[in-house]
Amino acid sequence: MPETSFTDDLKHMVRHTADRAREHLASVQNGMQPALANMRALPKATKIKIGASAAAIVLFVGGLALRGNTPTTIIDSPPVRTSDVRPAPAETRQAARNYAVGKAEQKNGSYRAAAESYANSARQGNKKALTKLVAMTHAKKCEARSEAADALGTLRSKKAKVALKKLARAKFKDEPRNPGIFSCSSRRAAQKALERQVRG
Repeated sequence: MPETSFTDDLKHMVRHTADRAREHLASVQNGMQPALANMRALPKATKIKIGASAAAIVLFVGGLALRGNTPTTIIDSPPVRTSDVRPAPAETRQAARNYAVGKAEQKNGSYRAAAESYANSARQGNKKALTKLVAMTHAKKCEARSEAADALGTLRSKKAKVALKKLARAKFKDEPRNPGIFSCSSRRAAQKALERQVRG
């Protein structure tokens, strides 16, 4: 049995593939000739319409291909009224902006975000923000009171400490006297915030 080298096998494969490609191309050309003959026989107006349609399809497909997937940015912040953004003389613009964002978030029921915004604003010198946090400790919902307590725990203020002490002793209709581990308890949140202030 004669041995063939790799190059001989490669030459044979290339020659065989080229022959098959030529045969296939010839059959395609033979099949296209009647179609091209039919195209030549069409009236000039029809040829123009077909050409324009083909060009429109190419442009449409090309436009889709070039367009790509550009991610749209979704802003997930609540709307803020511009009247809330005007800074008072004693506070910075950022403090006023944080206060306005906090008000909008509180209206939307995002109590944690609202409490954080109020706390940031209070740290920047906005006295209204501290008052808003203290007012949140008297809210009807336990979640709002708890988030306010957490935010007040981060502030070093006599007013915050007094509000937390009152909240730790308060009783609310929506909280059981002995809340479970997973139930909402603004009293427990206030006690933890007071402990955090003491640890400093």
